[in-house]
Amino acid sequence: MTVLERRYRWLLRAYPRAYQQYRADEMLETLLATAGQRRRPDLREAAALVVGGLRARTGVGRLGSRSALGYSALRLSALSLLVYGMTLWAGGPISFLVTTLSEGAYKPDDWWFIVIPALLTIALFAAAWGSYRMAIAAAISTVVAQHWSANWWDQSSWFWSVHSLQYAIVPKCWPALLASLALLRLLRAPRTPVTKPWTWPVLGALAVVVLTPSPINGWSDAPLMSLYAFAALAVITAPIDARMPIVASVLLLAPALAQAAYQLHFKQAGWELGTSITTILILTAVMVITLAAGTIAARRQARM
Repeated sequence: MTVLERRYRWLLRAYPRAYQQYRADEMLETLLATAGQRRRPDLREAAALVVGGLRARTGVGRLGSRSALGYSALRLSALSLLVYGMTLWAGGPISFLVTTLSEGAYKPDDWWFIVIPALLTIALFAAAWGSYRMAIAAAISTVVAQHWSANWWDQSSWFWSVHSLQYAIVPKCWPALLASLALLRLLRAPRTPVTKPWTWPVLGALAVVVLTPSPINGWSDAPLMSLYAFAALAVITAPIDARMPIVASVLLLAPALAQAAYQLHFKQAGWELGTSITTILILTAVMVITLAAGTIAARRQARM
């Protein structure tokens, strides 16, 4: 085995094992035939093999059409929104548990901080296993519970008013609503087999442990900072999986809508704004960049 063949075989490990069993020898023969007198693959060729292998691992190539790619991105967006919502709401149960263990049991004023995360968890499990009707019911119930917990259900809440924007300035009120809209669209999607549904509950649990601000970790801005980090990573990995930038742009809608509601709420109330519009502009710019990267990559990958 030559040095060049050994290097090619090492690069082909980026592809899934099943793919290697059926195509590796054919690909290796083609690569060696076109290599000429080189002793090692050039950088562009090596990068193309690695990107192609990682793309094959994501399963994007098996989607078959642009519409299938769009539905897949929509499903990932709905699931990611539910995970994001869990990270924003899980602080209440964690704080309750820590306080109970350290200071003894106590009776809170209400139990919404338990009910809402529980409904989000049900929606996540249902969506992960492809039961979108149940997921929509749980997500809409979450939105209703959020309204009740914020005392929206007084007479003024039925009309557009300053008071109707008070809770909308909080980012955690938006993921369940956005996930509901995405799940409604998925009801019209063709039924496809769900693979590895347990991945999403595990991911949700890890996100809660790592990112949720709580007395355990002392975080404050971890969820928002993680969105910015994910958006940057999604743009970089767009050639591998075009769905990731689309998911990132959808997730950024939650803090963007919260900031817009904040600006509108203070303007209608006639109060001086506590922050400038810079935050909204930054969020909008990041959303546009990630969505553009995802759209361009999706068109290219749909033609492959």
